[in-house]
Order: sequence, then C-alpha cells, then structure tokens
Amino acid sequence: MAHSVFMSRQLTENTYIITGSGGDCYLLLGEDEAFLIDAGMSTENIRAFAQSLTDLPLRRVINTHSHFDHTAGNGFFDVIYGTAGISRSAKNTMGSDPAKYPLDYTFTLVKDGDVIDLKGRPLKVIELDCHAPGNLAILDETNRMLFPGDELEAGQVLLLPGYAEEMGQVHSRPASTVETYRNAMQKLKSFEDKFDIICPAHNGTPICKAYLDRYIRLAEMILAGEIVGDPDCSSPSYNAGASHYPYPDAGYLRAEYEDASLIYNKYLIFDADYPKAADLPNATLCHEKSAKTARQ
Repeated sequence: MAHSVFMSRQLTENTYIITGSGGDCYLLLGEDEAFLIDAGMSTENIRAFAQSLTDLPLRRVINTHSHFDHTAGNGFFDVIYGTAGISRSAKNTMGSDPAKYPLDYTFTLVKDGDVIDLKGRPLKVIELDCHAPGNLAILDETNRMLFPGDELEAGQVLLLPGYAEEMGQVHSRPASTVETYRNAMQKLKSFEDKFDIICPAHNGTPICKAYLDRYIRLAEMILAGEIVGDPDCSSPSYNAGASHYPYPDAGYLRAEYEDASLIYNKYLIFDADYPKAADLPNATLCHEKSAKTARQ
C-alpha cells in the first residue's frame, strides 16, 4: 500500500507488528482467517493495510484497553471485541476531532477467561483492570505469546486515572494503586508457563519474560517502602510535552528497578488508600480534553 502511515514487521511466521500511529498493533494469522489486536489511532484504514499483508480474510479486532491510540480504527472492522470497561470510553477521542474517525460501531463483549475462537490459535482473555478500566491481556498459548497492551513494557507503565466515559466527566475512576498493579502482574505470572515472549503496545517488542518479575519486584519494593519514586516522571519516550504527562501537583512519581519503570500516585500505594483518591487533583491535560470528547 503506497504512502501509508503504517509500517509492518514480521515477528514470527504467522504474526506481524503494525506500527505507525498510536499503539503498536498485532496481526495474527490463524488457519482460515486473520485477526488484529488493537486498532491504532490513524484516520487511515488500518484494516485495509493489514489485509494487504495476507490473503486470509480479516474481519475482527480486539482492544487491549479503551485508550484512543488503541481504539480509533475500530470502526473499520465488522466485529470489535472488548470488555464492558473498555466499551465505555473507547470512542472518547481525547481531544481529536471525532468527525475524522469511524465511530459508528458496537462492541462484542468479552470477559476474563473467555477464549476467542481463532482457528489454529485460540486467544485467551485475561482481564487486568489496572492501567485502564476493564483492560485485558491476550494469551496465545499455541504460539506461546502474551499481548499485554500497556500493562507491561520496556518504557514505563502508567497508573493514571481512567478517561471520561461521559461528557463533562474528567476521571472515570481514580488511578489504580500500586497494590492493584502488583496483583495484576501476579495474575499474569500465574500463566508464565504458557508463554515465552511478551509483545507490548509501546517502546519495543518483543520483550523477555523477565520483565514480569521485574515489575512485580518493583511494585513490592514500593509497597514495602524500600523505594520511593522521583517526582520527575520523564523518560526518552514520556515527557512533559505529552498531554498525558501528570501535572506537577498531582502526586505522581516514577520508580525504577532494573529495566522496569512505574509511574504511580504517591497517595495511592495500598488498596486501603483508594477512598482518598476522590480528593486528589486533576491528573493530566489529556483528562481535561477527554472530558469534552466523551461520547454517550
């Protein structure tokens, strides 16, 4: 496809990564059809680009979470999978012009433990509900691959509030606690004998399984008070120029352990801290923008 915003790279014989605009997306080839994980953020038809990589029919996509850099291209597909939590804010363009995107679609809802029937490589849904409301990871046990969206990566994992689910709302829910995140990573670890590589949505793919242990250890160090993050939350791929970078007075810190980096709120360490979250200040500019572009 000439002059496309997208680029592709073949990861395995039957798996492609598609990059270009928004989070990285994955094209999975089954025995008789293709399947896409996440839909990017381009106004260009990502389905058409992905279809150019294979002769297998491509009709279905699943979102790892509701953020618009993963959901903008949903409307190009016939079947869109997501949890109930994902469905509530997936059409929030977070400040982009809604008229530029295909938003006239409905979700086919999935939940934790469901298996999507892609012939030759069934896909297990693992709901984590941490980085974003209702977010999920996808386990391809046949090919021993885990697709965790933004929940596990080499750049940083962001524990920010949920984006607006209805017009005028700033935060759909407070940020997840460090304890909640630790528990989510332990849930993924319970499947570690079923995958060999991890394919995240940002900052390089694939990554090794050791990242899972590093993030668990980092969270446990924060919980134990062995490490306190730095108010400078920036990195080479995340800085104050990003609209989803936290305001200085919002209480966010960056903690690191080996190659793992977690952005978390210093007032939301334990789950018992969660009731105080309603009193915390606004988190980011992107939340303010999302309050104006949420869809009913």
